[in-house]
Amino acid sequence: MPDPVSAPAGSRQVGLITADPTPTLLSLVSHWNIDFVVLDAEQTTLTLQQCADAAQRLAGTRVQVAVRVPDLAEMTLVAFANTGVDELVLPRVRHPGELERARRATTFGPGGSRPRQVSFASAFGADYSRRPRLSVLFETVEALDNVADFVASEFFEGGWVGPTDLADDLRVHGRTGADALDAAVQRVVDTIASAGHSAGLPASNLASTSAVHARGADRAAVYWEREVASMIAQLATSHLGLRVDAA
Repeated sequence: MPDPVSAPAGSRQVGLITADPTPTLLSLVSHWNIDFVVLDAEQTTLTLQQCADAAQRLAGTRVQVAVRVPDLAEMTLVAFANTGVDELVLPRVRHPGELERARRATTFGPGGSRPRQVSFASAFGADYSRRPRLSVLFETVEALDNVADFVASEFFEGGWVGPTDLADDLRVHGRTGADALDAAVQRVVDTIASAGHSAGLPASNLASTSAVHARGADRAAVYWEREVASMIAQLATSHLGLRVDAA
């Protein structure tokens, strides 16, 4: 597992988000040197074992492995840190204090409270200096309003924006203007990037990754299952058209 250094801001990376990291998909990701894969364990059936398997399969490659954790509970963070992934993406974060607690939970003593487990993450007990970097997922109004405080924190190592959940939370808080979401997303990206940190955004499809980078984000993530579903729908539509023509 690589040391927990931040993804180089400005490098214009492209990767995948998936809740189904099959061996074939991981082999393809490795073969084609995809920049990163985000394993989505929040409100999905993805397990700790699958995350650990992905981290070990991609160890020694250039592919960075991140996992969006289910929650911010200390034992959840410790368990996912012990899988050996390079990055934990923290959902539903609202203020920098939560980030500080997450850092303490995922750092071995004496700097943190993480138990010294013999695992892939600690090189099976040979190295207790490693820890995953922590990224804040900006998907709440509170996090949006505190973005400057987040980037000023010594514990901040990068961020992602979750536009769908952020849009819902903006509506809850009465921020319903036509450009409210676009302005909020851009505010987060600009604040993170101007501080020299990595900023990530989901791309609606592979063709739109350049649009993500044009907004100033250095990491563009494509939802793999959505992309595959779109491809299958296109194949089905094409096949139906061929059948109609043949008739």
